[in-house]
Amino acid sequence: MIDRPTICGFCSCGCALYVEPKYGGIGALCPSTTHPVSTGRLCIKGWNAIPSLIRADRLRTPLVRKSGSLEPTSWEEAFSTTAEALRRAISESGPKAVGVIGSAKITNEECYSLVKFARGVLGTPNIDGPCRFYDASMVRGLLETTGIPASQIDLNSLQQAGSMLIVGANVMEQLAHVGSRIQDAVESGCKVVAADPRVSRLAPQATLFLHPHPGTDIVWIRALLRTILDRKLYAEGAPEMPGFEELRTSLEDVVMDLLPKTAGVEPSAVIEAASLLAKNPPVIVMFGLGVLQQAGSTKIVRALADVAILLGGSVMPLRGQNNAQGASDMGLAHDYLPGYGSIFDAAARQKWESVWRCEIGADPGLNAVEMIKGCANGEIKALMVFGENVALSAPSTEYTIAALEKVGFLAVSDLYLTETARLANVVFPACSFLEKDGTFTNIERRVQRVRKVLDPLGNSKSDLEIIAGLSTLDLTGSSAKRKVELSNDPDQVMAEVAANVPHYEKVSYQALDQAWGDPWSTNGAKPRLAPVSDRAAHEDTEYPMRLIASRINFHMQTGTMAARSPTLAREYPEAVVELNEADAERLKLRPGTVVKVSSRFGNLTRPVALSDAVPEGCVHVPHFFGGDSANMLAPFDCDAESGVPVYKGLHCVIQKASD
Repeated sequence: MIDRPTICGFCSCGCALYVEPKYGGIGALCPSTTHPVSTGRLCIKGWNAIPSLIRADRLRTPLVRKSGSLEPTSWEEAFSTTAEALRRAISESGPKAVGVIGSAKITNEECYSLVKFARGVLGTPNIDGPCRFYDASMVRGLLETTGIPASQIDLNSLQQAGSMLIVGANVMEQLAHVGSRIQDAVESGCKVVAADPRVSRLAPQATLFLHPHPGTDIVWIRALLRTILDRKLYAEGAPEMPGFEELRTSLEDVVMDLLPKTAGVEPSAVIEAASLLAKNPPVIVMFGLGVLQQAGSTKIVRALADVAILLGGSVMPLRGQNNAQGASDMGLAHDYLPGYGSIFDAAARQKWESVWRCEIGADPGLNAVEMIKGCANGEIKALMVFGENVALSAPSTEYTIAALEKVGFLAVSDLYLTETARLANVVFPACSFLEKDGTFTNIERRVQRVRKVLDPLGNSKSDLEIIAGLSTLDLTGSSAKRKVELSNDPDQVMAEVAANVPHYEKVSYQALDQAWGDPWSTNGAKPRLAPVSDRAAHEDTEYPMRLIASRINFHMQTGTMAARSPTLAREYPEAVVELNEADAERLKLRPGTVVKVSSRFGNLTRPVALSDAVPEGCVHVPHFFGGDSANMLAPFDCDAESGVPVYKGLHCVIQKASD
């Protein structure tokens, strides 16, 4: 057994585990009993999906498209083919013709180097990550309120909570160690106010469970804020907080009596929620993708942060991917630089120009969603994707795949031949988290060591090695001497991060080898209350039902890793559409009937299953292995502030597939 643990690469909890190599595979694995998160436990994905990382179908050699098919090749040819395509795109159309999309599954060092590669080597502002598809609204919303674009507390603090407000989060299934802490807190007397259109596995822990209509969270949360203010339930000193009067003024149009019609929530329930939270400090406010992928998601984040600030509590956003926090910290976003300096801030740009020895413009470039559109309309001539299966994670799946097929050049780095990689001109075989060194940053801001416990499969390389290798080539056709240097040594990269990103100033491999990592410091954050305006809701009589989409216990993201576990696939073998029995009877649908769920933007086909957890007038589409995703129904309309697509609360219609 390896005597030092690595960190699990699935969800954002960041469990430590030991892995024993055996005959080129995994002989055994077990969780650390002394780690502050795992405490001797792993979730079902940690136990069963990790062996799938070394399956026979893992990519082991680079591939280059020749005569319409992907053929095995050398690293030299894969690199040279990529360099030639990038030079051509940049010489003909400029650096903005190139787009780069990274991943929240790769290490901090790889995220940082990818940002440096895009901005410093290629000179393109078009650099973004998958947080754009999931939770980018959290970053902006919290920076403007709590001042901390992350959780304010660690996981073990949950057990000391007096009350919790949990909104739009299937937390008991998706983040097992957060769920267990919630259960422990409830057993100690914590009062939980949960809000979700569907009855989830959080229900047994909830003192009060609200079931708002899908897509109406901003309505009832504004009513909650108005109640806290009108009844003076806020913490002592709240009226002196910056923004207090502006918040009060912004809520003057709230009409409590309209809540049953506009949000499906009774005024008495909102009043009860306000009282429960105010009378049971300390308060922790948590929210997940049900909020972060909703129309007006940035406004909702601000509103929830306002609730926490007014009540003297804390915020814990429930980020999903293993390194979602670290990817954001490293500046894997078109509008931020490492450490959350705005691309519009001249001082922030000058700092990184000095560090990277390059020029950085104020142009925020295209975000990941806009890059997909750019592939379709010809604005993007070459796209590079590292570790993200954008064919399935982006909205409007058919449109996205068509856009990726149309782009002039596509390079993909991944573990498997994903739906995105199959469309590529060049495919780089990447290492899994078991085969490389680095760090991940978990849901509580804890920076932790990822350790190489297996040799790379075949000729695969870490993304850090791939990025550094590409950076040595002539990618732009410029005769100027290359000034930007990229290292393939993760220790050296982290040293550069620690020297220049204040949150990471105390991070070093030496320190992490002596103890578990610590959450980065939140010192200096100055919270302020933000005004919260309403968002005009609309109905669609042609598509009268509302979509509820959620992830299940046996699934993770687009299924690239979890889908290859026979155990997980066995536990959830078939994709279904869940309906309330009353709706099924009205539509004359029986369990097992194959139906088509359609929106104005796409459709999917699945058999029906009945569930009394689904409210009338709604369709629940659990995400499934292999890409049969609710994303197929989503438009390219995004939250106006953060650019996150609207996947939740969509208007849809259901009918027999044969009709």
